[in-house]
Amino acid sequence: MMNLFTIAAQGAQAAQNQLSVSAGNIANQQTAGYSRQQITQSASTVDSVGNGVRTSDPRRITDQTLNQALWRTQSSVGYYQSLNSWGTSLEKVISSSATQPSTLLTSFFNSVSALTSQPDSTAYRQQLISSATSLANGLSQTSQNLADQQTSIGQQQQSTIQQVNQLSSQIADLNQQIERLGTGAESNSLQDQRDQQVKTLSGLITVSVEKTDTGSYTLTTQGSTLVAGKQAAVISSSTDTQGNWQLQSRLGQASSTLSTAIGGQLGALYDYQQQVLSPLQTQVTGLMQSVSEQINSTLANGYDLQGEQGKALFTVSKDSAGVTRLATTTLTPAQLGLSLEQKTPANGDNLSALSGLQTTKDFKDQAAAITSHLALANSQSSNQLAVANAVTQQWQQQRDNLSAVNKDEEAVNLQTYLQSYQANMKVMSVGNQLFSELLTLFS
Repeated sequence: MMNLFTIAAQGAQAAQNQLSVSAGNIANQQTAGYSRQQITQSASTVDSVGNGVRTSDPRRITDQTLNQALWRTQSSVGYYQSLNSWGTSLEKVISSSATQPSTLLTSFFNSVSALTSQPDSTAYRQQLISSATSLANGLSQTSQNLADQQTSIGQQQQSTIQQVNQLSSQIADLNQQIERLGTGAESNSLQDQRDQQVKTLSGLITVSVEKTDTGSYTLTTQGSTLVAGKQAAVISSSTDTQGNWQLQSRLGQASSTLSTAIGGQLGALYDYQQQVLSPLQTQVTGLMQSVSEQINSTLANGYDLQGEQGKALFTVSKDSAGVTRLATTTLTPAQLGLSLEQKTPANGDNLSALSGLQTTKDFKDQAAAITSHLALANSQSSNQLAVANAVTQQWQQQRDNLSAVNKDEEAVNLQTYLQSYQANMKVMSVGNQLFSELLTLFS
């Protein structure tokens, strides 16, 4: 009779344990990175005879291979997402009518064309100078925008490095806690947190992960150890004497230099600087110099309304912050050298040469290259981001199919375990009734 009570009590306890695990799964279905937990049951036997039931500790349902694949693709998403975000933001600014190079040049040369009918018109000459000022201001604003983004990217690099160091430290702390508790049920939530931290870190830089026998993670990047047990490396950046950006990693007394091709968001920031932003700055500066040199040279070949040699309309300089700027001089409308004949300064013969600059290879190609270079880079990063997102979603779906909580499945489990609990309690009730009847019989 006592064996009946024991078996029923074990069954009720097993069902209660299962109910608790299912309830925990349902409660955490919206928790980022949570892996559903599961209890296994096995028959308890004595001399090959059934003697109740035993349950295991709750275990996480997870697959390290799926996690590794998800972390790798997360690095690609972080890389192309960062490239595309910075690029499209800049493209919106450069493509505006106030700073679009081709639009600014067209407006200037329209003012040149307007003068052909009345070369000595003060109003038209003033309009030309105003268009020149707009052209100079627009290109200078583009130069400033590029410089501002360089500054912002430098700040973002430092912020990202700080995030990498914080995540590495947190993963090392979780390693220590998991090693202390063991990889059983007590550390399940800590292991989920650690996997989620690794996923976040993978979006910032590319990492490789190995699980040790003690349950901790060893993280490396480019072969350099980032996390080892309870130790975390510290990444820092510096600029060498040639102005090249460098990354260093220090773990304890050991230090190493990392390649700038570190992947993730941090790698994207460097590649965007080198492959998109710096070339654009060179192109904008080149266009400014071409505008200044060719237009000034053309005007110098002519004569103004007083028969004086034509003077410069543009200047190129660098401000105190090192930003290249194009500006107009203090030239008055009458001082524009639009005539090729000193004695007939109002004939406007030099306007043809000035207008012809619009179709020169330098102007057209340089202006078009600024926007096309950025548009091509953004198109490529957008396409690659779409591919990376698709691949990541596939691995995430596979991971979720295995590890995520299915509320419908858990609802069925709750009903099943509740019925099992009630059945075992019924056995105990029947056993209690039989015990009472036996006492009555013998009394």
